[in-house]
Amino acid sequence: MKILLINPPSPFLIDQFAFPPLGILYLAASLEKAGYDPEVVDASGHENEIKNFLADQTGVDLCGITSTTPQYPYAQKIKDAIKEKNPKCIVVAGGSHPSSVREKCIKDGFDSVVVGEGENAIVEIARKIEAGEQIGKISKCDYIKNLDSIPFPDRKKIDIRRYGYDVAGGKATTIITSRGCPYACAFCSKDVWGGPVRFRSVDNVVEEIKVVMDDFGFDRLLILDDIINLSNSRLTELCKKIEPFGLKWRCYIRANNVTKELLQTMKQAGCVEVGIGVESGSQKILDNVNKKTTVEMNTKVVQMCKEAGIICNVFLMIGLPGETRETVEETRKWFEKVRPQKFGYNIFAPYVGTPITQFPEKFDIQLHDMPDEKSWVKGRSGEYNAFVSTSNLTAEEILRLHKENFKHFIDLTGWRKEWDRNNKQSSEDKNQKNA
Repeated sequence: MKILLINPPSPFLIDQFAFPPLGILYLAASLEKAGYDPEVVDASGHENEIKNFLADQTGVDLCGITSTTPQYPYAQKIKDAIKEKNPKCIVVAGGSHPSSVREKCIKDGFDSVVVGEGENAIVEIARKIEAGEQIGKISKCDYIKNLDSIPFPDRKKIDIRRYGYDVAGGKATTIITSRGCPYACAFCSKDVWGGPVRFRSVDNVVEEIKVVMDDFGFDRLLILDDIINLSNSRLTELCKKIEPFGLKWRCYIRANNVTKELLQTMKQAGCVEVGIGVESGSQKILDNVNKKTTVEMNTKVVQMCKEAGIICNVFLMIGLPGETRETVEETRKWFEKVRPQKFGYNIFAPYVGTPITQFPEKFDIQLHDMPDEKSWVKGRSGEYNAFVSTSNLTAEEILRLHKENFKHFIDLTGWRKEWDRNNKQSSEDKNQKNA
């Protein structure tokens, strides 16, 4: 039985090779554990040659395609290319977007949609196809209670060293130690990991880190958990066990569960940077989106990170429900006062499956038509769009204020200038080579 797992291109990203397709690699490992030998096709960077790129990918029995919302147009093109060559192939969609719009995916021609976690679902589909049984249009399995039972992602299925996110001047790969989030922010979708929060054991995580270091040569990690500090005692135990490894790593934390002692422990274990969803410098906006944090908490965390010697990368958005010129100014003033070392400042994009998108009437926001390929939050400079407005700000005003504040924040921090300079030089070098 021939099984193909495909990661579509992501041309909307600043760098398509920053994050390896970890989800697909988890599916591959689970299929292997069940006795199959799947092939992983990574289409990153091949957005302009889908048909030619897949020309030799024929004769497959089962094709699984993962997709975020902005990847979905490419997932459709891949599905069409596979079906054109092999109409009998079962093409299954999975990932965050199909989990939220399952019926649309079926209407668009996918044979089945995996909703939620895919490890057990893809194995179940493969077994049914092999047995000549009918598969359902919607495939959904119970959430995996014991995450230690899942094999590590099969990173050998792709050129993993081609991927890498810069951490402390070196190439980092990704790892995830838990699934789920107990909070209910109105701008966030939980259609994939909507069940209870589940943690891998610390020993299981340490074992995977050793594999990543020994087998693939990485000494830097980007930990992708939504919130690494949900359990401070677990994080402390993990830090103690990896401290001797000499790793440098980055992670995501939440402001309402951070202590100086925890940050010091993380620093000793090699943590060099944390990302934190500040969202806004206005308490009104934080309350509007059910963030369950305060402006004061966010301020304190940035200060504690500075004292601990950890870079704090704050993530901010403009255009959230109830946004006004005054709340935008509050965010600007907060940034000027707190002076984080790094930042991400983006226009809110209403993702499918989020409370804001499902029940816009409950929020002070108007949603405008947003093409799937444009439905990203963070992308390349100069390509931003605003697909929302509030009772006080038009989409055009949100776009203008975003541009103005982005420049102001760059001027205050300076760090983005270095990235822009390197990125520009890289583009110039590439153009010269292609000339």
